[in-house]
Amino acid sequence: MAESVLAIDTADDGPTDDGRGTGRPVSGRAHGSLFLRNTYALVLNTGITGALGLGYWILAAHYYDDSDVGRGSAAISALMLLTGLVSANFAGTLNRFIPKTGKRTVHVVAFVYLLTSGVVAVLAVALLFTLDLLGGPAYDILREPNMRLWFISAAVVASVITVQDSVLTGLRVAVWVPVWNAAFAVAKLGLLVLLAESMPRTGVFFSWIISMFIVVFPVNLLIFGKLLPRHVRTSTHDVAVRAAQVGRFFAADYFGALLQYGTIFLVPVLVALRVAPHTYAYFFLAWSIANMMNLVAVNTAVSLAVEGVCAPSRLADYCRAALIRTLGLLVVGFVVVGLAAPYAMGLLGDGYLDAVPLLQLLALASLSSAVVDIYLGTLRARTRSRRIIVVQSLRATAVLGLVVLLQQYHQVFAQFGDPRLTAVGVAVLLGQLIAMLTVLPDLRRVLRWRPQPAPQIETYEETVCP
Repeated sequence: MAESVLAIDTADDGPTDDGRGTGRPVSGRAHGSLFLRNTYALVLNTGITGALGLGYWILAAHYYDDSDVGRGSAAISALMLLTGLVSANFAGTLNRFIPKTGKRTVHVVAFVYLLTSGVVAVLAVALLFTLDLLGGPAYDILREPNMRLWFISAAVVASVITVQDSVLTGLRVAVWVPVWNAAFAVAKLGLLVLLAESMPRTGVFFSWIISMFIVVFPVNLLIFGKLLPRHVRTSTHDVAVRAAQVGRFFAADYFGALLQYGTIFLVPVLVALRVAPHTYAYFFLAWSIANMMNLVAVNTAVSLAVEGVCAPSRLADYCRAALIRTLGLLVVGFVVVGLAAPYAMGLLGDGYLDAVPLLQLLALASLSSAVVDIYLGTLRARTRSRRIIVVQSLRATAVLGLVVLLQQYHQVFAQFGDPRLTAVGVAVLLGQLIAMLTVLPDLRRVLRWRPQPAPQIETYEETVCP
C-alpha cells in the first residue's frame, strides 16, 4: 500500500464531531445516541431490504420457471462470492480508520475503490474459467460468451457498492444506507417483472445487475461531493499514522473477513455445484431469508466498531446494548420464521416446501451467529487483529467442514424436506454454535469491563495512534 495514500491523519481517542458536520465535540450521552441512531439505521436497512428482497423472490417464483430462478440466483451467488472475497474485506479497516483519517480520507477511499475494482475484475475472469472446469448446470448462463462481459462489469460495480456502505458507516452517516438500498430493491422488483417476458432465462440476473448500475452513481456523487469534503473540513487533529500500522490491521482483518464472507458466500456456490437448478432455487430463497436475519447482527457490529473507536470507554455499554437489541429482534424473527415457513414457502409451489427445514435451522443458527458477530465488532474496536483471525478461522472451518461432511451423509435427514438442503442447515447451526461457545468467555470479560484511569485504558485498547 502506498505510503502517500495511507500515511493518514487521525484524531485523538475522543470524539471530535457530532455526526452532523458541525465540528462540535460529542458528549458521552450524545455519543450513545449516535451509536443508536446509526445502529437503528443499519437495522432498518436490513428490515427494508429484507422485506423487499423477500418480495423479489416471491415475484421471481411467480413470473419465472423454477430452473430459471435457480440459474439466475446461482449467477448472483457467484457475484456475491467475488465481492465478499475482495470488497467486503475492506469493511473492517474502513470502519476502524475512517473516523480518524482526517484530511486524507478522500485519498484513502479512492485508493480502496480503485484497488478493489481492479482485483475483483481479475478474480471475475478467473472464476468464469473455474466454473467451466467444475461444471454444475446451475451456472449455465455464465458459460454463455455474451454474459461474461456483463458478469465482469457487474462484479466491479458490486465491489464499489459493498465498499460504499462501509464508507457511509465509517463517516457515521449510516442513515443513508437504507435509503439507497431501498432504491436498489425497488428497482430490482420493477425490472424483474418487466424482463419476465422478454428475458425469461436471464431476467433474474439482469434485474439485479442493471439496478446496481442505476444506484451506484448518485450514491457516490453524494459521498465524494458532500460527505467526504464535510468530513475533511471538520477534522481538526492531524496525527500521522504509518502505512504499516494500517497495513497490519488490514492484513489481519482481511484474512478474518475472508473467512467470514467465505462462509456466507462459498456455501451457496458449493450447493450450486451439487444440485439441479430448480433445487437451487429452493435453497437460495431460504438462504437469502436467513442471511437477511444475519445482517442484523453484522450491521449492528459495524456501528459498534465505529463508535467503540470514537469512545473506547463506552465499549462495554455499546456491546451490551447491541446484544440485547439484536438478540431480541432475532428471537422474534426465529419464532415468526419457524411458524410461518411451512405456509409461506408452500404458497410459492410444492417444491419450495423441501427447503422449510433448512430455513428453520438457519433462522435458529442466526442467534449464535449474532453473538459471534457482535463480539467481532468489539475486537475491531480494540484492534485485536490476531483474535479476529482465530475466531473467524474457527467459524469458517467448523461451518464449511461440516457442510462438506454432512453432504456426504445427507441420507440421515431423508425425513426432513430435501435431505441435501437439510444437511446444510444442520451443518451451519452446529458450526455457529461451536464458534459462539468459543467466544463467550472473552465476551463476558468485555461486558464486565469498566472505565479506568487513562493509563489503564491505554492497556485495554490497542490503538493505532502513536
